[in-house]
Amino acid sequence: MNIFKFIIKLVILIILIALRYGLGSDFLQSFVDNSNLLYPLFSFLIFWTSINLGIRLSQFIYRKRKKFGHKYSDNVIIGLQNIYYILSGIGVVVMILGFFGLKPEELLTSLSIVAAAIAIISKELVTDIICGFNISFSRDLAIGDYVRIGDQKGKVIDINIHKIVLQNDDDDIIYISNTKAYFSDLVNFTQKEIRKYNLDFTLSHKIKISKLELEKQIVSVLERFIPNYEKYSANFKIANIGKDDIRYKLQFALIKVDPLIEQEIKATILNEIHTLIQKGEFIESSE
Repeated sequence: MNIFKFIIKLVILIILIALRYGLGSDFLQSFVDNSNLLYPLFSFLIFWTSINLGIRLSQFIYRKRKKFGHKYSDNVIIGLQNIYYILSGIGVVVMILGFFGLKPEELLTSLSIVAAAIAIISKELVTDIICGFNISFSRDLAIGDYVRIGDQKGKVIDINIHKIVLQNDDDDIIYISNTKAYFSDLVNFTQKEIRKYNLDFTLSHKIKISKLELEKQIVSVLERFIPNYEKYSANFKIANIGKDDIRYKLQFALIKVDPLIEQEIKATILNEIHTLIQKGEFIESSE
């Protein structure tokens, strides 16, 4: 948090409060109280500046306690930001109504009826907002996590009031409503540290290459991907011996979840094996 900006906002808040109460003058205060423009305007600005300061201060304290940088963002930071947006929106509505001569204390009964009507009309939006708060303050999902929500898989790049934004392996941007995300099956590959990957392939019996030779080539490929590859994590074995071929199974781990690196490693391994076989020395002669 920029201390200079915080101090400026605090000074502005003090000035607004002073203007709202007529700078100590009963005449000016009475003038403001009876004005359909100044009263709601000052009330909104004081409310908006107060919640702005409160949210920014809360985010600052949270980042300091967690020893994070001022640009760090996670579910708690996003949740506080969403609260700020909603309260600001409510403040704007109250201010506009105030321009028509309705004061906040007179709006309580009316707003409760209006809020109920709005909730019925915009049920899906309200549900999205509620689910969004639950997701924002939960530990199930965070920005940067690689997840699968329903049948969509990708990296979480944003969580806002009514949707979650994913970036899939093809760099496509996918928008998922908070309601759908909340009630769908969720697999968080990052938080569950599912960093192990499998590669299965089969070779014909006609290809006379030993398991030891294959393993040597595979390990040499994996070591090219250090520091992404977790060294010594490779487990290469024969999974099944059939009538015409042998099925091999490779398991390896990465330092962190990275689908692009995973795909690159698998493609490189298969290309290396193909190149090795294409040399011809391992193929059994048909004569």
